[in-house]
Parts: sequence; C-alpha cells; structure tokens
Amino acid sequence: MYNFKITDEPFARGYLGCDSESKFIRTGYGYIEACKSLRVNADENTGLPWCAMGDMAVATTSYGGQSPNIGWLEAKIRENPDNAEDYQYIIDNMRDLDVGAHIWGSFTERESNTINTSTGWGGTWGGHSVPDLIDFARYGTDGLREKLNYYKSINIDIPDFYDGMLLMLDGVDILGKRIYDMACEKIKTAENDDQRRRLQRQIDTFSHCPKEPAKTFAEACCVYVMIFTLDGIDSPGHFDWYMGDFWDKSDYAESRAALEDIWEFFHNTRTWNLCISGSDENWNDKTNALSYEILDVCAKYKYQTPNLTMRCHRNTPEKLLRAAAKAMAAGTGMPTLYNDEAMCPALERMGICPADSHLYVMNGCNQVDIQGKSHMGLEDGEVNLGMAVEFAFFNGVGQKSGKKIGCDTGDVSDFDTFEKFYAAVKAQVAYITDTACSMSNKSQRQYAKYTANPIRTLTTEGCLIKGKDYKDGGPLYGHGQILAEGVPDSIDSIANVKKFVYDEKKYTITEVRDALAADFEGYEEMYETFKNSGLNFGNDIDYVDEIAGDFIDYYNSYLMTKPTVRGGFFSGGCSPFVRAAQNGRAPGALPNGKKRDEYLYGDSIGATPGRDVNGPTALLSSCLAFDHTLPTSGFILNIRFDHNLFNTEKGIDGFLALYHAYFDNKGQQLSVTVLNREDLLDAMENPDAHRNLIVRVGGYSDYFVNLGRDLQENIVARTDYDI
Repeated sequence: MYNFKITDEPFARGYLGCDSESKFIRTGYGYIEACKSLRVNADENTGLPWCAMGDMAVATTSYGGQSPNIGWLEAKIRENPDNAEDYQYIIDNMRDLDVGAHIWGSFTERESNTINTSTGWGGTWGGHSVPDLIDFARYGTDGLREKLNYYKSINIDIPDFYDGMLLMLDGVDILGKRIYDMACEKIKTAENDDQRRRLQRQIDTFSHCPKEPAKTFAEACCVYVMIFTLDGIDSPGHFDWYMGDFWDKSDYAESRAALEDIWEFFHNTRTWNLCISGSDENWNDKTNALSYEILDVCAKYKYQTPNLTMRCHRNTPEKLLRAAAKAMAAGTGMPTLYNDEAMCPALERMGICPADSHLYVMNGCNQVDIQGKSHMGLEDGEVNLGMAVEFAFFNGVGQKSGKKIGCDTGDVSDFDTFEKFYAAVKAQVAYITDTACSMSNKSQRQYAKYTANPIRTLTTEGCLIKGKDYKDGGPLYGHGQILAEGVPDSIDSIANVKKFVYDEKKYTITEVRDALAADFEGYEEMYETFKNSGLNFGNDIDYVDEIAGDFIDYYNSYLMTKPTVRGGFFSGGCSPFVRAAQNGRAPGALPNGKKRDEYLYGDSIGATPGRDVNGPTALLSSCLAFDHTLPTSGFILNIRFDHNLFNTEKGIDGFLALYHAYFDNKGQQLSVTVLNREDLLDAMENPDAHRNLIVRVGGYSDYFVNLGRDLQENIVARTDYDI
C-alpha cells in the first residue's frame, strides 16, 4: 500500500491507497476519501448543497467513470517539486484509466479520418444517462444498503462488485454529515431571513438524510442535488413524476420556494434535460400539479437551461398545452414537445415493453433513455449524409481531404440509371454508418474494461441482478443511437440529380461530377439550375418528399440491423447540437447548389434554413414523409414563429392547430423558437443589447450572442412563420 504525503487529490489517494486490485473496491475507497475532503458548499442563496468533483485531477464523471487529467498532474509536479513522487505515482498507476487514449488508439486510420473530416464519428465519449438518483432520497443510504446486500447474497461469486458500492454509500454519508456541519456553522453568520431559512432547510434535511429517506419536497431536493453533483451533473429526467409524491405531501409555499431554488441551481450548473408530463402504457395522462409549477417557473425565469421537454399524447390536457405555449412565448425555446404516439412505438420496435417505453425521458440535448433502466441515450455517433452523396460521385474520396473515407461504389460515369446512382449513395450511407457503429462499440468496450460507475450502477435497473457495471452491459436496455446530419441537404441533392440528370437529361452524371469537382466554376448555368430548382425539402412537394421518405427511412432501418456492444441495437435520430455549420463545411460542392466553402446546412429534419417557402403546414407535411416510429433519439424539427403573432390568443390557437395536425399524424418532436428576425440581426451587430436573446440550437436552447458567427447565420436564415 502506497503512503501519500500530499493532502490533495483525495480520490486518487483513496483509489491507490487501498490494498485491493479490484476496480470496484478501489473506486469505493476513492469516493470515501473524496467525500471526506472535496469542496462542498452549503449554498445560502439556493439552499442546496453541491460538491465539486471537478476540482481534482483524478475524479469520477457522469459520462464515463474515472478520468485522470494527466496534464493537470504534470503541472502539479512542476509547481510542487517536493511532492513530485506522489503525483508521478498517480500518473504511473492511473494512466490506464485515461479511456480517451485507449479509444483513439483503437481506431483505424480510416476511422480517424472519418472524424477529422466531419464525415461522422462514433464513440469517443461516455455519453449521457438518466439513472434513478432520486432513490437516495426515496430510500436513504440504509435502504440502498439493504438492496445491495440482498443481491450480494444472490451473486456470491462477485462480492467486490457490491462492496465497492457499499463503500461509496459510506462516502455519501460522510458527505451528508459535512454538509450538516457546514450549514450549522454558516447559519450563525447568516445575513438575512432568506439565508437563514435556506440554511435551516439543509440542517433539517441532513440531520437524518442521507441515511434515512427524505420527508418533504424540499428535503428531497437537497438530497437529490447532493447526489446529482457528486455524480457529475447530467439530466434530471422525469422530475415531475418522481418528485410528485414529495410535492403532494409537503407545504406548498415551502415546496414552491424549493422548486425555484432548484431551478436556479439547474440553470447555474448548466444541467441538461428535465422532462415533464406524458402517458402510461394505457395512455392515461401522468400530468400532475408539479408539471404546471415547472412550466410556470420556466416562463417566470426565462433561462436557457435546463433544457425542458414536455411529453404529449392523445390525452394531454388542453390546459397543459396552453401553459406550454405561454412558456414558449416567453422566448426560451422551451418546452420542447415530444409525441408519445411516435416515441413509444419506436421504442417498442426495439423490444422495449410498453410499460417501459412509456417511461422514456430525454437527456443531454434530446437523446432518449428509459429512466433508471437503460444506458442508450448517450449519442453514440453521427453520420453526415451530405458526405454520402459526395462519396457516390467520387468513389468514396472526399473532395476537400482527398482521402478515401467512403467505400468503392465505382465510377459515377457508369451510373446510367437513377437507380444505380441512388444505390451508390445508399451504399455510402451504409458504409459510413457501419464505421460510426464500429467506433462506438470500440469506445464502449474501453469504458467497460477500465472504469467503475457505482452511483449509476446502483440506480439503474438490471445492474445489480446481473452483477454488471452500468458501462458493462448492466442496464436493462443497452441500445445505441447514431444521429443523421445534413438531412435536407442530401435529399435536395438527390432530387436535383434525379430531375435534371435522369428524368429530363439536361446534364449527364459525368458533367455533374466535373462541375462539383470544379466548385461550379465554368458551370454557372448548372449552378443556377440546382440552386434555384425549387426542389427543396420542406415545401410539400411530392417529388421531393417521396425521395426523402425512402432515403431517411432506409438510414433509420439500416441502423436497426447493427448490434451494440451493450446488448442492444442501434437506431437513428437527428440532433446537430452546435455542429450544423461544421457539418456543412465538410463536403465540397453538392448538387443542391451548395458551393465548396458554404456552410448553410440543415439543423434538424426540416428544410435547409431559408429553403422552406410554402409555410409551416407545408413544412410539417414534408416532415411526415418520414416514418417517425423508426428513429429513437430525438428526430428534431426546429421551427421559428414571429414573436408578435405568437403572443396573441389567435397565434397560440394557430400554433396548437399545427401541433395537433403534426402530432396526430405521428410527428415525433417540435422545437419552437419565438422571436423576431430583426432582433437576431441586431444582436449580431450589437450583442450587448441582446444578452438574454435565446434560440433553439439543434436540440437545446442557448443565448444567441454566445454562438459562433457561422452558427448565428444558420439560425438567422431559418424561415420566420406567421400562424
């Protein structure tokens, strides 16, 4: 056993300072030492306790277990030469936990090139998840110990697996006692009644928690935040459902104050996705009093975070829909609306039973998980469909990189029918999809091999009975999600090729290839034809929409044939995050009229920004060409409405009519931005005057002025709709 002289890096000291070789035991001791000394704050401003795992060079993260920051440790050696031996010992003995290095080392050159050229990617990070962290408030650590010991008595051959989690619970109890002592000390010098009230809330909570269950909504919030920050801050999931019982049995005024405090906390910590409402497997509405309170708080504070999602279905109350529209009108871009009528059948295609499919929640931007039962919403990768079109023209070679990234589909000059060209595009889609899935599985194998995740393992169904870690196939469901980028751009490109090469024979396929290679220089007439063809997805044009439905349904169906290393299958979605412009730069010229260095690119399943000119009904009709019961990871549709009209009863009535038409026909999702285009333009020139202007960005909300110029231009180019 190594004896450390340093007093910092408590997780590493606990991990390496015990005499066990088990990663589970070592991780448990890491938690104990971290909980003894990590920085905590009994925050008198929100009344919620949080802890700072991120202060350490070696800690455990929500996204993928233990993570040593080698560069940080090397800097400590330079700054503290007297303790260099201790820091070097940590580096030498924990370098294997640098999972990122293992992942990149496992990729082939072509796989690495796929990432470097924004053709796609797979794996490389641990991903989001939504475990049942509320179990710490429901049952207390003593109740969780009983559960662990029960399963330990069944799986008698792997005691270390359970003992590591038991050690972690000892650390949580230590942390709770520290928060109690800190609050008791701080209340002595509290400056006002609000601070005293909030500190007293912590004293009342941690006088018996976390060993015992929380008694009230306010206490449950305190315990939840402590565990949420210890876990690394991710997505709360179905907050109104699991907190509803606490809300109902608590004093309203005290609970409302606690709700506003935790909303402030979620905002300050850039918490990801919180979900409300929805249905059970019998289509009973699960909206409760807390659902309405959360919408009210969202509209009141007008924050861009947390990302708020509302699940909708055939029995969603009209009152709730109007409350959601009111929150949207506040300009936050929230809540995002999801349709149970599309999502639940999509999940059931993957073998998830109805009782569990109706437990789905969003995490991160908009990835989908089954709360407390899965590890499948981590966004395993992306595929840039525009690159598949490019590769079909150039036999798998990228125009910009000059590298062979796609597969061999032959000389495009030999494609004498549209069917041959289209088959080549699909073959390229399949190839880069296979590549993304391969990279994802390689990545997840590394996480499973090297890390332990006791908090998420304990609070995700399946792990304890299987005796497997949350990263090692433990959860009940282990499907994966690869997201499509460049959806409308690839559709428009294919439509133009079909129309002008094969139907009208205006150009030969060889001429088109040569024009793309020349970035349309010398082919100006062809460029104008493609650019202004009017064959743009999002305008309810049957010719285009038939291609769209076949092409994207092919992609989503193909993914479902690819197994994950976690024991499930991959499926699709569309969520560009902040990468729309980056993905647009990746291809050279395309047959939709995009030139080499232009980056206006699809930021959802809707039209390329500004190309939808026939109104919102036409846009929604086009999007219904896709089968929305195939993708299971956020089939995002970004749509923007004029602020002046949306903020009227007529405007809200019009929006709800569009909503019903789309969702009644199994459209999966709507992300709504309500603002004026003029405000966006002014914000680009005068950012200080628009610091609070919020927009939807590829599945989440953010302050417009914080975005890069290219992404701002993408957003400005979106069509403004009147209702």
